[in-house]
Amino acid sequence: MEARLASDLKGEDFGPEIIRIAVNADSLASWIVPALAEARFTAPNLLFDLTVDDQDHSADLLRRGEVVAALTGTPTPPSGCDSLPLGALRYVATASPAFLKRYCPHGVTGSALRVAPMLTYDRKDRLQLDWLERNFGKGPVPPTHYLPSTEAFVEAARLGLGWGMNPEPLVAKEIAFRRLVPLTETGRLDTPLYWQVPRRLTEALAPLTRAIRKTAAEHLHPAD
Repeated sequence: MEARLASDLKGEDFGPEIIRIAVNADSLASWIVPALAEARFTAPNLLFDLTVDDQDHSADLLRRGEVVAALTGTPTPPSGCDSLPLGALRYVATASPAFLKRYCPHGVTGSALRVAPMLTYDRKDRLQLDWLERNFGKGPVPPTHYLPSTEAFVEAARLGLGWGMNPEPLVAKEIAFRRLVPLTETGRLDTPLYWQVPRRLTEALAPLTRAIRKTAAEHLHPAD
């Protein structure tokens, strides 16, 4: 806003605008970068400063004014902001064939998965536990590896370090070549995503919002 005011007073085009955005790591690794590239093509003055946080917590950064837009997993936006539904990022519960042979020799069951090593991104990440409880009920937390890297998460599952929820766009080829195996036929979990921006910045962020919505429609599943 300061840059726009200064340029208006000078009668000149304003310079680069640094847009600080909160995104979750899996979206950053799987689909959002093409949206940023498209927005930059239509609005060459935009520069991006990305802050990575869990989708269930990124709205807090927007609420505190630490970012000007956020990709979140919560439909209700902070006061003064709009929330636009984008679709759902699909996750697949996967493990390597060798891992399943070792830890689930009699089939994938809740009791087997409760003692098998589990992969978790960080201590905010509940995807694995949510899927486990939804499919097999409540129980003890499995022994857990913490790997705060989306790419390392996929590689750890492929190498048999543990089982975990991986974004479908990142593991489709691994599953096709049987380097990773879905734990169950219904081993999917869809996570709805929302784009939240302050209303006072709607016009300024319009090129980015259009690119985000267009790219999301191409990569995400319809949300329930």
